[in-house]
Amino acid sequence: MCYNKKMEKYSVQQVNLMSTDALAYIGDAYFTLRCRLEVLQHHNAKPAKLHLTVTNLVNAHAQSEFLDKITPNLTEEEQDVVRRARNSPTTTKSKNYGLAEYKRATSFEALLGFLYLTNHNRLEEIIKLVLLGVEL
Repeated sequence: MCYNKKMEKYSVQQVNLMSTDALAYIGDAYFTLRCRLEVLQHHNAKPAKLHLTVTNLVNAHAQSEFLDKITPNLTEEEQDVVRRARNSPTTTKSKNYGLAEYKRATSFEALLGFLYLTNHNRLEEIIKLVLLGVEL
């Protein structure tokens, strides 16, 4: 579990006060690491090949599709996080993807960040849904 400086688990109320950009920052880091670990379990390849495999999972297009895949399974609270992230003002843009796809990917990352800070069991359920059927 993730703990703050006081060694207490973050509450949903605390996390809801964080910006969706901060949640996406954590979610992106977690998802990248998780994908790297999953790929490493399935491949004995050089780092360049591993990196290429991971970048096929950790990009705006793939993450936008992952969000589509899990949306029917999201709770109302999770849908609120996604909606809040999607509707937040965007200060950066992707050089390779359109704004709508980029915002959906950021929403996916924010959801993962939210779950990382509040509910690891649910985070694991979502990751399993996301990676189900994905060729690693």
